[in-house]
Amino acid sequence: IVVNSWSHKNEWFGPVLGIMEAPNFTTALNWQNEVEFGLTSGIHSLDSSECETWIAGIEAGNLYVNRGITGAIVNRQPFGGWKRSSVGATAKAGGPNYLSQLRIWPPLRSSQALKKSSMQWWESAGKYAIDHAGLNVERNYQRYCKFTSTILVIIDELTSSEESAAINWISDTFEVSIQITKSEAIANLLVEIKNNALNYGKVRWLSKTTPPIAEFLAAGISVDNRPITENGFVEAPRWFREQSVAITNHRYGNVGAGPKPTLPNQLSNR
Repeated sequence: IVVNSWSHKNEWFGPVLGIMEAPNFTTALNWQNEVEFGLTSGIHSLDSSECETWIAGIEAGNLYVNRGITGAIVNRQPFGGWKRSSVGATAKAGGPNYLSQLRIWPPLRSSQALKKSSMQWWESAGKYAIDHAGLNVERNYQRYCKFTSTILVIIDELTSSEESAAINWISDTFEVSIQITKSEAIANLLVEIKNNALNYGKVRWLSKTTPPIAEFLAAGISVDNRPITENGFVEAPRWFREQSVAITNHRYGNVGAGPKPTLPNQLSNR
């Protein structure tokens, strides 16, 4: 198929294979990321460094190295996408945060309590790539990645000082790029977004006004309008993207054979 064609830029739900011939590995990676969707992506390569470069650079929620990219097993490969493959306030199916999104959590009262529990989450899970399955033939990691674009936070005059303190602390502590804007400025922002002058990874809507969800979704931006909660194990993951990485650890049945790409967590710099 032709680069930048409809077949290249759209997501298919069917047994259709489109092939593009790239002049080099870097170009192929860029072509993958040019798609507005980011559900699953895979690579077949015997070069460990090539696999590592791909894992570090690809924009998708579920990654597969030297294996098929369909038929995810949600216990060891929690499932859910990035970009236009993720809509609303959600978490990966089969992952550690899925059940927590199905209940309403008490709103924030103390930013100090949030800070304490958020750091507990960070030290126990947030900064690690964790293989919960422990299989010999396949390595299945779950990790958290930063958004590549700024998170837009919408507030109003009812936003408390504790909420503001929590947002600023999350931004500073976890190096999350955040832009705080009053809800009355949203009309102008939407015009700039529509004209491609601005782009955001997601919107965290904390204003009591109704969010223009349809307008944001039309631009490929998901909206999370849940209030900030005091439980850091619930709140902190909402500022990151979950990613599952499955790496085959055998070659023709020989366990441990084949490439062995390392997987540093994207947040291990802190």
